[in-house]
Amino acid sequence: MHSPSLSRTARGIFTCTPEVIHEALAGYDNWHEWVPLVSSSRLLTREDILAVVELNMESSGGATLVECIQIPGSGLLARVIEGNSPVREIHWVVEAADDGFSRVTVTIRQRIGPHLLNFANWPVRNPAKYLDGLRAWISAAHPGPEAVSGGENLFELWETEAGLVCWIRGRKYKLTPAEDGRP
Repeated sequence: MHSPSLSRTARGIFTCTPEVIHEALAGYDNWHEWVPLVSSSRLLTREDILAVVELNMESSGGATLVECIQIPGSGLLARVIEGNSPVREIHWVVEAADDGFSRVTVTIRQRIGPHLLNFANWPVRNPAKYLDGLRAWISAAHPGPEAVSGGENLFELWETEAGLVCWIRGRKYKLTPAEDGRP
């Protein structure tokens, strides 16, 4: 018998195709880069649409095993099967929106218990934080105008260790700060 749980849902529109989002969700070894409060993530085994992932959570202090079921063309269901986590289940639904855009819904089911009073756990229980993290990770891992179809990329701007660099119509320009008083 399952203990009682609470559900919270967040929705967002992403400027990339559903395939890019599915790829990010299935990149379990990268979850520590965008899932709230996950300090490390490691794929233990994968067979077809089923995977088992080990997560180390900053707030729980130990390893958490998660069973992930990819739902082809629809999303991902991740369920905690072992470990101390305030979250019981995370369900991602990914749908195509307008041309090149995606509609993403994430629902988090969390256990009811004393961990609800622990402020350190709040980010892991907030589905909007998952959407924000995924959006930031996708924009860094897949830069470019995925949402544009039939168009031409005229301008790109990048911040690098060497400073700002831009490309206009395929030509690279390094931006340098203007002197004081000069345009």
